[in-house]
Amino acid sequence: MSISELNTTIQISCITVLALVGFLLTKHAKSGLNSWTGVGFIAAIICYLLIETDVAEGNKLLWYIFLTGATSIPVFFLLLSKAIFEDRFKVSYHVVFWFLIQILPHFPIYLRDHISFDSDLRQFLLIISEITSIGFVLAGIYTAMKTKQADLVESRLRFRSTFVIITAALIGVTLIVESIPLARESTVTLQLLQRTSILALTGYFVVNNFQIKAGFFFKEVPKERPVIPPVDKTLRLKLEDLLTNKKIYRKEGLTIRELAETMNEQEYRVRRLINVELGFRNFNDFLNQCRVAEACEILTDPSKNRKTILEIAYDLGYQSIGPFNRAFRDLKNTTPTAYRKSSQS
Repeated sequence: MSISELNTTIQISCITVLALVGFLLTKHAKSGLNSWTGVGFIAAIICYLLIETDVAEGNKLLWYIFLTGATSIPVFFLLLSKAIFEDRFKVSYHVVFWFLIQILPHFPIYLRDHISFDSDLRQFLLIISEITSIGFVLAGIYTAMKTKQADLVESRLRFRSTFVIITAALIGVTLIVESIPLARESTVTLQLLQRTSILALTGYFVVNNFQIKAGFFFKEVPKERPVIPPVDKTLRLKLEDLLTNKKIYRKEGLTIRELAETMNEQEYRVRRLINVELGFRNFNDFLNQCRVAEACEILTDPSKNRKTILEIAYDLGYQSIGPFNRAFRDLKNTTPTAYRKSSQS
């Protein structure tokens, strides 16, 4: 089998396995944005793998669809990163502009059969498209890394490095294949490496995230109930003392590591306490809950009416009034000023 034939075989295998994963993810669509952004990302990769096939070349409509999907991969990467790692991420109208910024520089490709464009213009737009693609990929990596410190979900913490390194590397190889003029042999070799990596990663994802139900291929074996570690009362009392008496949450820029050091405890134990026992997925959400609770006490106290909202924000550990207002609105569905007026009216 030649390298070209092997490349085609791997391509077909990739498309098949990716389509299977996309179908399985749709069954979990109710779980939120994570599943839908995953489906979109997979669909975009399939479009990229199909765009140079005879099926696409023989049907203009399909070719336009595949081209749009393929060029949108960096945007879907950013959306997937935000959906997985930002607990409060919500899709807004800004996403439409992201897609437009990514797709518009490719308009000479869309119109190649109708309009002849100057080579300098095509080269300029190619550079712009590569810059925007790299920008979205870097934004996705930044999203995954910036939220790492405050993440309390252990499985998601372990997943970050794999997600960032491997996915970004694959997209990087894709950009190299598409943008740098290479000999055909080199291009085919890079494509083979790229598609083999996609196939291996997708297979790994299937094996680790989807299970065959018992009773069909094998007998169901009763599982022992997982042993839930007992609540560490001493650890919880330490945390409650720091929150209630010392109000450690007021410290500006407080991190989970600093909190663990103050408690003289291992970081993973404090992380697990706040995540499993107190129900917070993100350390910043935990801090905001504590800070906003005290803010409500201050705002409802008539003797503290002279204290401005900005002063309250600074006293509670916020670096500016913006994050304080956002956190307060998220938790109380109103602004601090409106809350003060309604509580004292």
